[in-house]
Amino acid sequence: MNDQHDRQAVYEIGYLLIGSIPEEQVPAEADRLRKMVADSSSSILAEEAPHQQALAYTMQRKTVSGSYERYDRAYFGWIKFEAEPSKVEALKKAIEAAPSVLRMLLISTTRENTYLGKRAQAIAASSGARRSPSEGAAGDEKKEPAAPATIEEMDKSIEELIK
Repeated sequence: MNDQHDRQAVYEIGYLLIGSIPEEQVPAEADRLRKMVADSSSSILAEEAPHQQALAYTMQRKTVSGSYERYDRAYFGWIKFEAEPSKVEALKKAIEAAPSVLRMLLISTTRENTYLGKRAQAIAASSGARRSPSEGAAGDEKKEPAAPATIEEMDKSIEELIK
């Protein structure tokens, strides 16, 4: 069992479902993709249900008739799972072939939760600003947090930056 193909690895699939799917059908499409992952002898570690968002650029997909469908919006979701590396390529091809999938990305990742999302700003704020090497021990003192700026102060600061 020391063979690399017998070991489980952690992967994440990020996917875009076509934006023309009616919103009430999106959970069923996401469940279909989730079932594909589960059926490939994978254990799902985490996932996020698809939510509609504007795309950074218009994406197009060729139809069976040879014309192109264009999309400015899509449903984005992801699934983090653990699987044997030998089964991942077949899973990737199956998801890419799903008619509701506009794009997908498969990455190898870690088991730990690395997604910070909206908490990233709070974590950065709580860790404090970076100090320069010349600050030494004086920079280790805890400082009182600054009072929130008023709208007038922010407007004045913006005007100074624009000048």
